[in-house]
Amino acid sequence: KKAGIQLTEPHRNTYTSEKREKLFRIQGEALTFFKGHLKSSDRARAYLTKRGIDDTSVNRFNIGYAPNEQTALLKHLKEKGYTDSFIKDAGLAVVTDGKGYRDTFRGRIIFPICNMRGDTIAFGGRVMHDALPKYLNSPETELFKKGETLFAVGLAKNEIRKKGYALIVEGYLDAIMCHQYGFQNTVSPLGTALTIGQLKKLNVLAAKVVVVFDGDEAGIAAAKRALPIFCESDMRAKILLLPQGEDPDSYLRKKGKRALQKMLSRTMSMIEFLMKISRKDTVDTVRESLLMIASVNDLIIAGEMVKELAERSGISETVLRSELRKMKKKSKRGKDEEVAPAKTVRHVEEYLLLSALISFPEKVAEVIPEVTSEELRAVPIKSLFEKIKDLGDTFTIDELIKEANEEERSIIRELSLNPGFDLDNVDRNIHDCLYRLAQRRLEERRNVLMAQEPHDAVLLDSILKDKRKLIREKKI
Repeated sequence: KKAGIQLTEPHRNTYTSEKREKLFRIQGEALTFFKGHLKSSDRARAYLTKRGIDDTSVNRFNIGYAPNEQTALLKHLKEKGYTDSFIKDAGLAVVTDGKGYRDTFRGRIIFPICNMRGDTIAFGGRVMHDALPKYLNSPETELFKKGETLFAVGLAKNEIRKKGYALIVEGYLDAIMCHQYGFQNTVSPLGTALTIGQLKKLNVLAAKVVVVFDGDEAGIAAAKRALPIFCESDMRAKILLLPQGEDPDSYLRKKGKRALQKMLSRTMSMIEFLMKISRKDTVDTVRESLLMIASVNDLIIAGEMVKELAERSGISETVLRSELRKMKKKSKRGKDEEVAPAKTVRHVEEYLLLSALISFPEKVAEVIPEVTSEELRAVPIKSLFEKIKDLGDTFTIDELIKEANEEERSIIRELSLNPGFDLDNVDRNIHDCLYRLAQRRLEERRNVLMAQEPHDAVLLDSILKDKRKLIREKKI
């Protein structure tokens, strides 16, 4: 009023706003339900005690328990006036074939997933034994986008601002234990690799991160895969490798707070990390480092990295900058060629599926059953898929590289640096590629039948129906 400015009400979609408010309310109801069942479950409380989680952490993180019943939460929420379909839309129920609705979470320790304001938007659940999957997250909803959400960010935000950096660990229990031991600027992704969307959330709070990885081959491979994401996000990242076989949870319980503080004083820059873990000669490692630097948009950060690379490699900074300019020009020319090793539009979906598995090895159980090696046309991709299938659901990139020939190793390296798709949308990429393969499968069956005389009209009609259904539903 003093400035003479007339304020107007922002336009709001009433239906969308009301639905979002209702989604927040139902998550709150579910949270109360899970917390109540933790209090009444001796087994669940004993598990948390065994894992070293104290009562302060239980209350601070609102940890709960989902009873091992098919419809316990469903019945509770229906009594509160929510419909089956809305409970499903909120990610709290799933539909089973011929059995109706049942609870998403059953017999699991429950970790609420919150937004930056601290509102519960989803849940993560962990089994208390060796069953798989060990962790289960809510499906994506209007409130919850997995690739844009970090566990504990609402609790950590003030400490991140205060310290000027975020500590990123792998899992729920790692994050909780770090908070319990005083590292309250800790967050974690939700069981998958870091995404640009998650780092953008952190960039609002601080431009620096320290990422903690296990020091074994799997941890080193995960750290290496994360480097391009930090560069594209213009984040200044430091890498901390724990002793082999340790994660923050186990390390803190064995060694205590001071030991981790000491480790944090010995973090590595991205350049130092690459130089240290590389098995290649210096020239190849420098080229790999320059490829990483080329994706950094912030010229000051890129300049610092080039200077450090010159100091560590002994190669003139002038030479490195000249080579970097060449790489950027080449990258600009080939920007439209999304799949680097293919350099062709043929069999793009095969390269992109492989790329998804290289960036997110945990997706192998989702992809491999949907693809037969017989239907793959690109010979090296077919070979790599067969190797991944032989290695099993827990394969690592290092294991795959050991099994691969030189051509296949080249493809793995190039897809690691240039995945060819937005890492935030890995599930969309996988779905689209599987959809294209299914289309191709139906088309090839049709062509075989059309080449036969006489045509089998019944089979042709069946294929056309399948194709129409596939296009209509876009399902595999």
